[in-house]
Amino acid sequence: MENISAYENGPDPGQHINHNDTDPTYDYESYSYDDYYHEHEYSIFDFEIVIYGYIWPVLVIITCLCNCLVIVGFLRKHMQTSAYIILVFIAISDSLTGLVTLPATFYVYSREQMFLSTDWCNVTMITRLYIARAFHTVSVWETVFLGFQRFLHLPHPAAANRWCTIKKTIGIVAVMYVLSFLLHMYHAFDIKTSHGFCHWKLKEPCGWGCAYIWASFILGHAIPCVALVAFTTLMLRSVSQIHRSTSVDNNIRRQKEQNRNTTIAILLIVVIFLIPELTYGLFYLLTMILKLSVQRILPLRTNRIFHATYELALVLSFHLNFWVYCVMIRSFRTGIKTLLKMARCKESKSSEIERERTSSQNVSYELVGISEREAEHVEM
Repeated sequence: MENISAYENGPDPGQHINHNDTDPTYDYESYSYDDYYHEHEYSIFDFEIVIYGYIWPVLVIITCLCNCLVIVGFLRKHMQTSAYIILVFIAISDSLTGLVTLPATFYVYSREQMFLSTDWCNVTMITRLYIARAFHTVSVWETVFLGFQRFLHLPHPAAANRWCTIKKTIGIVAVMYVLSFLLHMYHAFDIKTSHGFCHWKLKEPCGWGCAYIWASFILGHAIPCVALVAFTTLMLRSVSQIHRSTSVDNNIRRQKEQNRNTTIAILLIVVIFLIPELTYGLFYLLTMILKLSVQRILPLRTNRIFHATYELALVLSFHLNFWVYCVMIRSFRTGIKTLLKMARCKESKSSEIERERTSSQNVSYELVGISEREAEHVEM
């Protein structure tokens, strides 16, 4: 949910821009600020209406439903380990990252609402720039914490069991939430409306704005990505050295196989996470260099296209986690099957009870020698 420069800045006052992908024709200079004192222009491109107005809500809702299964599956008693608890927290933060954007998404993009009141402008900008970013930053650091725990567990399982307990894991995640919301606090109080536009514009000199941008890049992209690349490399070496157990003890062999599959699943989660994050991190860095060195930024349309692609890749990576768990973690797959069977059994039992109730009424009429037509008359 990160973005800078053209996405937040929007068009400068007096610039001619509309929401079409073709050459702009709408002249904002012909309208004074007083005409739209209570409304602020929020520039939208046509491809954003398709992506955010229709595709984004569907993907977010489907991902949230799958994450509900993830939460239920990993919170069962025999599945409660520190690694699985982190996977639960990742599912929660991933879901919240998309869910908090839906009210503004439905209002702005689904309705093609280009002019927003001050309240709706604040809601749209704060949910996208502050709250969603904070939840995503939490998800980023939870993934780093997951990679670190798994890396520690491979060469030093005793130390991992001693330090990576469920209570300590919950405490560390709570600290992540606090620090993440503090990191993005800048967007909670800065002004989002100016000169008839709804946007975030860096001031000159940018001061705290540039400080926030660099802090967000370093703490939200650079350090996590470097750490995850290092953990991934080390885990790949460790997994390649693990051979399938030839022990005659079935329990030991099954436990080692499960441990190996869990490690591979975590590796896949980290790799899926890194694909959009590394790409966008490089784009983020390029944009900052252009802004701070030559005082230029990429065209608004180019910035929006890249950002929309990143967000779609991000929510798809959230969704792919569920299928990684289903394929690689047998106990999770078994638990999901059990839940689905229980749901089907409840459905079938309720239908059987209804059929039994209906059939028992018919049988009672037959026992006393009443015909079907007479039974209908009795019921009337």
